[in-house]
Amino acid sequence: TCEHGAVALEPVTSPARIFTFVLTIGVSLLLLIPIGAVVQIVLTSQIEDETPTQVIVVMDPTGAWNNQKAAKNERLERVAQLYKSGVAPVIMVTGPQRAFERSQSELEKLGVPANDVIYQPTGTDTLGSLAVVATLMKDLGWTSATIVTDPAHSARAQVTAGKYGIDAHMAPSSGEGSSTLTSEYVAREAIALVRYYLYNQWQVPEILNGQ
Repeated sequence: TCEHGAVALEPVTSPARIFTFVLTIGVSLLLLIPIGAVVQIVLTSQIEDETPTQVIVVMDPTGAWNNQKAAKNERLERVAQLYKSGVAPVIMVTGPQRAFERSQSELEKLGVPANDVIYQPTGTDTLGSLAVVATLMKDLGWTSATIVTDPAHSARAQVTAGKYGIDAHMAPSSGEGSSTLTSEYVAREAIALVRYYLYNQWQVPEILNGQ
């Protein structure tokens, strides 16, 4: 006992209590990861960055969870708007070869000269597409890009582009129609974003910085 009759409590150090404490902390941290991903997706989807850059990159929607044709049209409309606003003098179309001619034709209808539209076959996934984009930008001496995709996909596209060394500015499509920020779309993107943070990011080289 201590002075004045107080009882001294011994510190609790039993293995069971320590394990419970560590497990609680671990579970709490694991729960914070997807919550943080959802917050990041929602916040990034609101970004409308029209800072002048060197190229506008439109991500191909092949493999997306929404209506791919409608999503592509919405992205191209946004791209044409940015081009006419003087955000960048060149548009880069990503995706498989079969999609390029249609995209170029649609952009021409929207008032974009064919000579200002370039194409590089990239595949359909975010990591592979942006790796090719970063490599081409490095060859051309470019560092900054405005990236157009669905609002829910903007967060993952932004962190991936940044990891490759691209100075990425996000200007997503309208967020209406097929690209509406639905709970299902956000949940799917949150899973993909968590997977990126836990696994994919460690395999991404910093291309533009030559690392």
